[in-house]
Amino acid sequence: MLTPRNILAVAAIAVGLCASAVALAASGGGRPASANATAYQRQDADGTQKGYVRVTGTDSDRGVGTRVNTSTAGGKGSATGSARIRNVKLFGGLVTADTVSVTASSSGAGDSTSGRVKNLVVNGAGKGTVTSRRAFDMGGYGKLVAVDDSGRGIVGLRATLTRDYQNYPAGASVKIAYAATSAGDAVAPPPQPKASQPKASKPARPKAAKPKPAKRRKPPRTKVLLTAKGYVFPVYGKHNYSDTFGAARADTGVHEGVDIFASAGTPVVAVCDGSLNRVGTLPISGNRLWVKCKRGGDSFFYAHLSSYATDTHSGAKVDAGQVIGFVGSTGDAEKTPPHLHFEVHPGDGAAVDPYPFLRAWEHRRDVPAAAWVRANGGGAGVQPGTLVVVRDFLDR
Repeated sequence: MLTPRNILAVAAIAVGLCASAVALAASGGGRPASANATAYQRQDADGTQKGYVRVTGTDSDRGVGTRVNTSTAGGKGSATGSARIRNVKLFGGLVTADTVSVTASSSGAGDSTSGRVKNLVVNGAGKGTVTSRRAFDMGGYGKLVAVDDSGRGIVGLRATLTRDYQNYPAGASVKIAYAATSAGDAVAPPPQPKASQPKASKPARPKAAKPKPAKRRKPPRTKVLLTAKGYVFPVYGKHNYSDTFGAARADTGVHEGVDIFASAGTPVVAVCDGSLNRVGTLPISGNRLWVKCKRGGDSFFYAHLSSYATDTHSGAKVDAGQVIGFVGSTGDAEKTPPHLHFEVHPGDGAAVDPYPFLRAWEHRRDVPAAAWVRANGGGAGVQPGTLVVVRDFLDR
């Protein structure tokens, strides 16, 4: 687990690496360390990818059933990626499997991949558990390849129809569980040959003035209205939202949070006393950060911020109600009205519906403990104390 001291050490290493990269590029012949990782849980015939995540350099991210990590610390490149999906059903049941999982990793020493397909059934015939590459005929309707290495990556299942099957046309192709990584260590440039005679010096050209980085916005003062247990609503200002948790999304597969719409630049505050981590920018989430509560270890994800507050950085300690950023439309939200994408992760685990918590915090109330029941919890049907009961309680 990263501590503030460790985070400062990592930041110092990163600064050193940036300086090394500039020196290598300027002298020619060298290159800095590199690392890339990509994963997705499923790609349907129309190209839609569920759980897609991708990072480069030194970063990490996770999606629905996927996780990626990369590092270039100390001039050493390394990357890992994984994807996992349960209860697979392709082309109306022509192919089924209990679980499909893959992993990929890369470093300066090389690349490796592994995969596992549990209880594979093709056209009604059981094929057992597959852990190495195998190809199957799908009853004359097409071809299935299991645990298929693809360059530096791996695909758990790749199914392609060669004939129409039920409502699925010939040529339709589906990929299940994909992970790909690449990494390389830094390489120093070759030594430069000594000049046989001194070269005439050229008059120095005036250096162009470097553009100054945009200053982070100074956080305004806020009047904190805490609940009895110390929580506060994440948007400080006029807002509106609805329960969109679980809605389909083209880029991430499923919506794991709630979008709180507000005017651009509306202050965004920490919902509890705790610390900030993973402050940075990604293609989908834009300017994003995580708040981890000091009590209980619960985590909250904020995305699409227009900018951060002046003192916002990974490892910073924050109080409930402290301004940490501002509402915006960065990342894949550039064409949408300004809003905060907000997620709730009990115990730093899987996401649950934030709607009942937001409703309670909005009225300075705390949500009963039963609201932390995860969506994938055991048992069937509606149980006492689940989110259905909590939402009815909050609506009264």
